[in-house]
Amino acid sequence: MGRTVAGQWAAPHRVAPHRVVSNSQRGFAAVGILALLLAGGLVAGAFAGLAWHAGELRLAEVLARPYTRSVVLFTLWQAGLSTLLSVGLAIPFARALHRRQEFPGRRLLVRLTSVSLVVPTMVAILGMVAVHGRNGWVNDVLALAGAGRRDYLYGLSGILLTHVFFNLPLATRMVLNGLADIPAQQWRLAALYGFEQGAIFRLVEWPAIRGILPGAAGIVFMLCFTSFAIVLSLGGGPGASTLEVAVYQALRFDFDLPRAVTLSLLQVLICGALALLFFARGSGTSLQAGDAGGGGAARERPDRDAAAARRMDALVLSGAAIFLLTPFAAVLAGTLDGAGWTIVSDGRFWQAVGWTLPIALAAGVIATVAGFSVAWLRAGMAQSLRWQRYTVVADIVGTLTLILPPITLGTGLFLLARQFTDALSLGPVMVVAVNALLTLAFTLRVLAPPVAAQRARFDPLCRGLGIRGLARWRLVYWPVLKRPLCYALAIATTLAAGDMGVIALFGTDQLSTLPLLIYRLLGAYHLDQAAVAAVCLCALCLALFWLLEQPARLGRGGAFDA
Repeated sequence: MGRTVAGQWAAPHRVAPHRVVSNSQRGFAAVGILALLLAGGLVAGAFAGLAWHAGELRLAEVLARPYTRSVVLFTLWQAGLSTLLSVGLAIPFARALHRRQEFPGRRLLVRLTSVSLVVPTMVAILGMVAVHGRNGWVNDVLALAGAGRRDYLYGLSGILLTHVFFNLPLATRMVLNGLADIPAQQWRLAALYGFEQGAIFRLVEWPAIRGILPGAAGIVFMLCFTSFAIVLSLGGGPGASTLEVAVYQALRFDFDLPRAVTLSLLQVLICGALALLFFARGSGTSLQAGDAGGGGAARERPDRDAAAARRMDALVLSGAAIFLLTPFAAVLAGTLDGAGWTIVSDGRFWQAVGWTLPIALAAGVIATVAGFSVAWLRAGMAQSLRWQRYTVVADIVGTLTLILPPITLGTGLFLLARQFTDALSLGPVMVVAVNALLTLAFTLRVLAPPVAAQRARFDPLCRGLGIRGLARWRLVYWPVLKRPLCYALAIATTLAAGDMGVIALFGTDQLSTLPLLIYRLLGAYHLDQAAVAAVCLCALCLALFWLLEQPARLGRGGAFDA
């Protein structure tokens, strides 16, 4: 039996197995199909453009080179270590946040687990240099203590530090969402049976966490495997180079297309195999909107008042706060002497701002519309016995856009367009298209779970009540989905605003964004100006995220507002 809004029970309406969507829903489904076709077309076109110009691919020759083997091994090694550290440290961090519902700064730390995903890469790199560089804060403390200054930022250690800085909050967010889903009844049972901390973790928390870990590890691994700006800036030389950087060097400096295509295909094959391994049982890694925490259920934890737990949580939360917040503080401190603010009067700065905003907004809107439409289409397919098997297509797109090298995509599309038109004039379009394609993976992970849940919950009810067309969207779905939609738009837009991968290839004196400007200032050793530009970029991203994440600004709720 199904329940109506008024509280009465009504007979459920079974979905016809031969129909994926109703007439009033075909618009979203059509856009979803178009988005899948365009995503597949962009990927195929990129590789076609590279293959067209590459001539004969010397696969055996490129793969047999010692440099190729060393790059592949280092890429796997640094991604594996980064994943192990990020996900491993996320568990105690998430447990401490879940166990301590009320302490000064908790809201900031929880918020940080949400916005860290959209922190511009170049801002984080500049912050890590200011804290961990040769003349950074850590070395200042070591010098005062008489231990001498250490060079540990460049190379594997610096890559690991920065990857953990980026991915620890993301992994913590996923684990925290899993802990928040534990029912209050389980905590009451744990208290009733007198569980100690070890038993609580083993019998209550671990069953909720272990289902999340493969998907969380998969996402973190893919992000580290395809990391570009971090390795380019902190790698320290050929001995600490990844496939992504090797592709960039082959294209940008050597213009060795056969080697670039071979390395790109190798990266996609490795990432594809690993994605199948990580996501074989479903990702379980929804990037939920809102403030995960557990609320009243977490307050039922029997270990909240244990002295050992309090000490451990204080240590974990203090360490995490210092590690995650000091780079931002260091970047901000680098602007206080006032010397770097001369960049604001430079025409290059405002030109970069003028490109960053439209590129970010265009890519964010496209990625959100495409992500929602694909999620809607997938949810309709999942309700049909006939089309259920084809939901894997949407899953493949969601994973594929996470593992494809952006430089490979951009270069391939550029070379393909050059056959038909002036490709240089299409530079901004290329940057928007590739950024939208690459952020599609994140919008899908935000939108797919709530869209599927709401369609499964309300589609039969709406058919029974005769709610159709725009009325169904306005009264039923928008009140519930507006929050994840705004969250997806905020993530996609700010990710595009802080992107360094695509613009590094297409950037010119006329086409430059703030991340590229920061990279150029760092390369010219104008650290004070780079710090000011980084603060402005970070402020821009946070402002975009705050403005776009607010669903109250986009409309009022309806009859089914949850």
